[in-house]
Amino acid sequence: MTSPNDLPRQAVAELDDENRKAEEHIEQGDLQSAARILVGIVEKDNRNWRAYNNMGIVAWMQRAWHDAYTMFEKAVTLKPDYTDAVANLFDAALKLKKVKDIVPLLDKSLELQPDSEETRVIRNAIGDQGDDIYLSQRGLSIGTYNPGIDQANKLLEDGQLNQAMEIFLKVNDEEGPNSDAFAGLGVISYYQKRYKDAFTLFLESIKLNPTSSDHLLNLLDAAKECGRVEDAKKVYATCLKDFPFLETIKENFEKASSGT
Repeated sequence: MTSPNDLPRQAVAELDDENRKAEEHIEQGDLQSAARILVGIVEKDNRNWRAYNNMGIVAWMQRAWHDAYTMFEKAVTLKPDYTDAVANLFDAALKLKKVKDIVPLLDKSLELQPDSEETRVIRNAIGDQGDDIYLSQRGLSIGTYNPGIDQANKLLEDGQLNQAMEIFLKVNDEEGPNSDAFAGLGVISYYQKRYKDAFTLFLESIKLNPTSSDHLLNLLDAAKECGRVEDAKKVYATCLKDFPFLETIKENFEKASSGT
């Protein structure tokens, strides 16, 4: 194994081409092909920071949060001024509630690129907000990894509604109100055609996380079935004022009417 400084210029160029190919596969959703290329890259160059960042993206898309964090951390450790990897590491740290752990890497990054606005904003936010950063817009949008929620969602995808319901309820009872747990319970109610209950549960999920477009669209679906579309539109309008990026689903609400 070698480092970039040990590699001939042609070999470095070839690895850059391989990274580009992997990134194309990622954009196309072909994660298996991307992963195969990336593993080949790090076998040839175990300090290829770009490949590690791409491996982190693959892991993130596969919801392998810990693996994603590890790969992004590796990329930033190898190249602290790699801004894309810094941002990705921050997101992974938010997901796993490990933001304080990345502060030394952020400080190192700022030593190398003191004019990096994005890195400085991240570093200042951690210092200013502390644990409240997990309740920031970015933190809420990413969400916090919860193994119980992940397990319940997999059961839900497999159609095991009762088992999923038990776990969602357990999370709320033992860990406190959880936006994703309420949303999961709302999905179950919707499948069971208990649309009023589904609407109420989705509303609770939105109160806890007003940044989730998925939860808002779920609320709208339930509203269509129980005659509360206007109420759903009011909820959406309130969320949109605080989080303008929710504009992307505005058309859904504008076109909505009960039973459509």
